Amino acid sequence: MDDRSRKHLVRALFSFCALALTASPLLAIDGGAVAGRNRLSQATVGIGTLVAGSGSIGLSRCSGVLIARDLVLTAAHCVKDNPLAAGVVLYDGAKAVRPVIPVVSVRRYNVEASELPRQYAGLIELSLDTAILRLASPVHGRVPVRISRSSRPPSGLRLAGTGLSQEGVGVLKTTHLDPVLMTSTGLVIAQTRGSEVCRGDSGGPVVAEGAGGPILWGVASAVLTSTPPCGRVVVIAPASPNL
Repeated sequence: MDDRSRKHLVRALFSFCALALTASPLLAIDGGAVAGRNRLSQATVGIGTLVAGSGSIGLSRCSGVLIARDLVLTAAHCVKDNPLAAGVVLYDGAKAVRPVIPVVSVRRYNVEASELPRQYAGLIELSLDTAILRLASPVHGRVPVRISRSSRPPSGLRLAGTGLSQEGVGVLKTTHLDPVLMTSTGLVIAQTRGSEVCRGDSGGPVVAEGAGGPILWGVASAVLTSTPPCGRVVVIAPASPNL
């Protein structure tokens, strides 16, 4: 692809994201709570990527979280297949705000799945991973989320997701999670409390509340469900082993 074509695709991505700021959501956390103006919502971002495949260009949408002023942690499947371009949007409470910030580089990490109970054996084939996106410019006026170094999650966690839909950027919402098991690699499987997690919430931050604000445990990697795209059982890829 020549530079002219790449620049055109980048402009298309940013134009799409900008238009999406006023669109209505379809698939976000179903239930849960609309995010308020707090440190978690200020650190959560929506991610859009352009991916080429089968002779066409597709748009992939996910969530992520600021871990430094110019770094975003997300799920690696959100930026698979070397996207042609990527950008992130920030949030003011539950609503996305301009401008779209370009992503200039991607680093992927893999977390091995092992020692899973028989009922979760299908997860062995699932890629449970994380990726770090470097932004073109640092974000100011927002506090990145601290990463937990503890060996086990607390009894209660919270997931934030932007629920990006085919119509655009969704309302930022949160839901409470209760861990049900943890593998030796740090992979956590958790269940929501009276809500469902949907497509577009992938890569969203899973945090515990700390004395100094939210503490990051990992990112939403997958939803276990017989009725996609939403479900109540969430697979959480740990952040600390790779950071």
